[in-house]
Amino acid sequence: MENQTDSIMVNGFYPKPKHENAPDFVIGKLSIRVDQFREFLGEYLKDNPGEWINIDMKVSKNGKGYAVIDNWEPSQQGASAPQPAPADDKEDLPF
Repeated sequence: MENQTDSIMVNGFYPKPKHENAPDFVIGKLSIRVDQFREFLGEYLKDNPGEWINIDMKVSKNGKGYAVIDNWEPSQQGASAPQPAPADDKEDLPF
């Protein structure tokens, strides 16, 4: 189970459920408040340089969306974290 004291909230990143009339291929919505996210990202990258930032989009007990950094790392036994598909992979797009 996730340790809440280790959670890093992603400021300026607001996940929302998809609209009830959205087509099946729509997963949800995401709003980014640029000034907040820019400040968060600058501070985060000072201590966490790297090519990827994995973010978990969650729903609070009161139903509001929020985001936290997924800081899971594989064990020394060789397990690896799943990587997102390349941005230019268009094979599964519905159009």
